[in-house]
Amino acid sequence: MSLVERYIAQVGRRLPEKNRADIEAEIRSMLEDMLEEKNQAGAANEANVKAALQQLGDPALLAEKYSPSKRYLIGPGWYDAYLEVLKRVLTTVLPIVLTVTFLVRLANEPGDVIGSFLGAAGFAFSAGLQVCFWVTLGFIIAEREGAPLEDFHGNRSRVWTPDQLPPLPKKRQMDISEAITSIALVLGGAILMALSPQILSIQSNGETIPFLHPNLWRVWLPIFFVLVGLTMIHELFKLKIGIWTRALTVTNVILGLASITYILLLVTTQEVVNPAFVAGMNAGMPTLDVQNSTEWAVWTVGITAAIIIGIYIWDMVESIRLARAYELQKKQHS
Repeated sequence: MSLVERYIAQVGRRLPEKNRADIEAEIRSMLEDMLEEKNQAGAANEANVKAALQQLGDPALLAEKYSPSKRYLIGPGWYDAYLEVLKRVLTTVLPIVLTVTFLVRLANEPGDVIGSFLGAAGFAFSAGLQVCFWVTLGFIIAEREGAPLEDFHGNRSRVWTPDQLPPLPKKRQMDISEAITSIALVLGGAILMALSPQILSIQSNGETIPFLHPNLWRVWLPIFFVLVGLTMIHELFKLKIGIWTRALTVTNVILGLASITYILLLVTTQEVVNPAFVAGMNAGMPTLDVQNSTEWAVWTVGITAAIIIGIYIWDMVESIRLARAYELQKKQHS
């Protein structure tokens, strides 16, 4: 019954997730009835299966009958994952952008709470539009690149046969929506860091003072962007492969250890927070104590670094666990 499962898989991958299981069950039941009738005629079982599948026709066309609207920016097979990624990214990024922008604007104009909040809300709204655009574009590219050529109408002029069915797709260990969310968050972090001199800054005496120490742009932040680039490449491979292979796991551990080493060296050997930023905050808010403000900034950087290191450690351990599970599964099936 491998041909039947391969056929149903090809139909199901083009259907919305909420209806997929019911429609797959309906098609499976339909095929079972057709095979029962053909088997009574005494024909060979494999020939029966191929004849039944040929009768149902091209799985892509059959999927379209269950989804009458044939024109999508993002197809039904990807739509639920698309919405899930949007929800995850927007609920993660927008609160952070809103909070950070509000605090920076408030530090710049201490008495204008409402104005600072409205300005931060406007900036968060713009960031949300950017997130929607890039996530949508990413899904459009991913779907277009991932679809086999025979899925397009221009290649359907030839007669479809069951022999054209691809093998059953490998079961993914990495959910597509989680992989794309990771890519979006890495890209968002890089954009935030690149724009930090404008976003994470205050105005003092007509001068823009960034939160991060300007000396970091000489060596440390360029290294950060190199790590981000390597991480993006790794995340794209994760999205494409979907399984924690040995190569992906080793690369993940190397990148994780490199990132942890970078963070530890950065926070222990460098002055991350710009002293002029702290001085500017105290100038705008005389009630603040300079020493307390400096300690607050150092603690903020330290806690943030500890959280990020914890995420890296968890990710490395989880990837090793899943890689071992995959290797064990391969041995059991060999």
